[in-house]
Amino acid sequence: MPWSFRQMLAPLSALLLLMSACGDDPEPRPVCGNGIVEAGETCDDGNRNNNDSCDNSCRRPTPDAGTGEDAGTEDDAGTGEEDGGIVEDDAGTTEDAGTGEDDAGTTEDAGTGEDDAGTTEDGGSGEPDAGSEEDGGSGEPDSGTDAGTGEDDAGTDAGTGEDDAGTDAGTDVDAGTDAGTVQVSLDSFGPTGTFARTGTTGATFPEALTVRLREDAPAEVWVEVASSSPVLNVQGGLVRIAPGERSATVQVTANLAADPETDKATLTATLGNDTRAATVRVLAADQAAELATLSPEVISVSAGQTQGFTVELDVPPAQDTVIQLALEPASLGTVPATVTVTANSLSAKFDFTAGSTGGEGQLVAALNGQSIAAAVQVSGGGSSTGHIVISEFAPAGPGGAGDEFIELYNPTSSAVDISGWKLQYKSATGTTGYNSSFALPAGSVIAPRSYFLVVSTGYASSSGNTVTGNANWGGTIAMGGSAGHVRLGYPEMALTDAITSPLVVDTVGYGSNANQPEGTRIAAVPPVAGSYERKASAASTAATMVVGGADELLGNGHDSNDNSADFILRPTRQPQNASSAAEP
Repeated sequence: MPWSFRQMLAPLSALLLLMSACGDDPEPRPVCGNGIVEAGETCDDGNRNNNDSCDNSCRRPTPDAGTGEDAGTEDDAGTGEEDGGIVEDDAGTTEDAGTGEDDAGTTEDAGTGEDDAGTTEDGGSGEPDAGSEEDGGSGEPDSGTDAGTGEDDAGTDAGTGEDDAGTDAGTDVDAGTDAGTVQVSLDSFGPTGTFARTGTTGATFPEALTVRLREDAPAEVWVEVASSSPVLNVQGGLVRIAPGERSATVQVTANLAADPETDKATLTATLGNDTRAATVRVLAADQAAELATLSPEVISVSAGQTQGFTVELDVPPAQDTVIQLALEPASLGTVPATVTVTANSLSAKFDFTAGSTGGEGQLVAALNGQSIAAAVQVSGGGSSTGHIVISEFAPAGPGGAGDEFIELYNPTSSAVDISGWKLQYKSATGTTGYNSSFALPAGSVIAPRSYFLVVSTGYASSSGNTVTGNANWGGTIAMGGSAGHVRLGYPEMALTDAITSPLVVDTVGYGSNANQPEGTRIAAVPPVAGSYERKASAASTAATMVVGGADELLGNGHDSNDNSADFILRPTRQPQNASSAAEP
C-alpha cells in the first residue's frame, strides 16, 4: 500500500475509534483499540484521554456476522440471560455466525422473513424484542393476550375500563341478562280479596291477581311471591315478568286440605326492597253462594225513568246462578224476571223502569229461599198513586183526646204486605225528629183498593166506634188534637229520617203551625166528631166525599205531595178497615 494511502487511512481510523470510544459510548463496555496507549493506562482503551478511568482490561471483540456484538454469547444484549438458550455454539448451529454458513442470527434466519433475535434488532437495541422490557408489562399493547395492559384486549379482559363483548356482568350496560342493570321497582300487587277454588291451578277470580312494575322490564324480572298458608301457593315462589312488559298475572294453586284450619292466605310479593301483600280466599269445590247486597238500597225516580241495580253474592259461584226479581207492588214499573251471575263472578246488573202512575214499594231479589229488598219510590201525579197512603185520620174524637185512629189505603192493583212498616208521630214544632213509633204486626196485608185501620186504646174503648181496628198501638202514639204530624214508612225508617228520605212513604202535617208537612200543611181543624180525609181525585171536595157524595166510593188515592190540596175536612169520621168493601 502506498504511503500516501496509509497517511489517509490513519486519520480515518482514529475518527472511527474516537466515535466508538468508551468515554463517549453509552454502551456498558468500550470498543477498544486505536493504536495508542495513553499515559496512566495499561492498554489501548480506544481514546486519547489520559487517566480517564476507562476499563483497562478491554479486549478486542470477536467479530460475529458483521455486528458489533455477538448475539450468541453468554453476555449478550446486557440481559444477564443466555441468548437463545445456548451456551456453546451460536443459535444452536455448528457453524459460528462468522463462518461461511448462514448463522441463525443473520437477516434471513430459519427461512422466515423476520429478523432474528440476534440481528441488529436484538433485545439490546432500541426496538422491542419478543422478550425484552417492552414485553408483558410495557406501556404498549401486546398481541391481544395481556390482561394487564392499559388498552382493550380482544374481548377477554373482564377488568378493563371499557365494555367487553357482552361477557362482563359489571359493565355499565349488560347484554340483556342482568335485571339489575336498570333499576326496576314494584308498583302494585292486587287486587286484594280475590278468590281461588280448591283443587285448581290458575288465575284468581273474579279478578286476576297481578304483579305490576313501575317501569317496563329491561330484561326478564323475577318477583318472589311467598304465601302465609299452605292452602295457597305460587309455583316456585316466583312470578316472571317478560322483557319489555310491566306486569304479569299470578298463577296460584289452591288446596284446602293442606291446612284445614284456614281458608285464606296472604301472598307477599317482594322485589328488592319493595314488598306488597294481597289476600286470597280459597273456596270449596262446591261452595254455595248467597245473596249479599242489592244496590242502591233506596231509590226515588220519576215515572218512566230507568234506574240501574246491582245484585251481589257473598262468594263467586262455581256455576252460573239465576236470581229471581220482583216488584211489590207490580205497578211500580218493570224489571226482568231473573238476572244471572255467571260462574266465578260476584255480581250482575239489571235495569228497573218506573211505571207511569207513580207509587212506592220495593224491589225484591230472591235466591234459594233467601231474599233482599230495595225501597222504590216512583213520583207520579194524579189519583192513581202507586203507594200506600194515609187515607183518613183523627187526632181526637167523641170519646175524648185519646179517641184516635189512622186509616191506610192501597190504591194499587196488588196486595201489599206492610208487616213491620212503621207509623210515627211528631209534634207540630219539633225539630229533632219524630217522637214515637209503632211497627205494624206480622201478617198485616192490604188487598188492592182496600183499607187497614190502626187505632189507639182510647179508640177501642170508645162506645161510638163500630168499625174495629186491624192493629192497636196502645198508648205508643199520642197525637196532638189541633196540630202535629203523622207518617208511614218502611221497616228501616228511623225517627230521625228526614221527610225526603225514600224510606218515608207518606206524611201529613196538620194544624196552623205544623212545620214539616208535604207541601203545605192542612191549616184548618175538623169538628170534634170529624176527621181529615184524603181526596179521591184532584176535583174532590168535602161535599163529594161524604156519604152519598159522588166520590164516596172512589177510594182515597189522590196524592200530589201537598197536604193542603190532597185532604178535605169531614164533619163526621168514617173509618174503614180490612173488612170494608174495596174502592173503587
